[in-house]
Amino acid sequence: MNQKRLRSSFQETIYSIKDYIDQHPLEIKTISTLIHKTHSQIGINLLHQGFRQLYGTGIKEYEIRKRLEAAAHLLQADELTMQEITAKCGYSSQSSFVRAFKDVHGITPGQWRNQHAPLLLQEAC
Repeated sequence: MNQKRLRSSFQETIYSIKDYIDQHPLEIKTISTLIHKTHSQIGINLLHQGFRQLYGTGIKEYEIRKRLEAAAHLLQADELTMQEITAKCGYSSQSSFVRAFKDVHGITPGQWRNQHAPLLLQEAC
């Protein structure tokens, strides 16, 4: 599969699944749910392989990255508590959320908020 070209119908399916993830980053989804919600006719293994082939990353890794990018926007808005953002992103513990956020962004959520929230205040003035 690595060297084979995906059929265009499978590519379109994978594009629509990626678009769904992009449009619903905070929705916790299983692979089966993604396939169902996008009315796709693709097997789970082919989806995993094709997604990696097209985007260079696994589908779950991509989904987590998108969720944590959305978390960064929530932190920047400074309207929700850290605990609320943790829950909204599907993490049951704040320490797991902090670890995942730091893996993606290189800094903790608190550091992110401190660095980015003041920019919004400056722009409003």
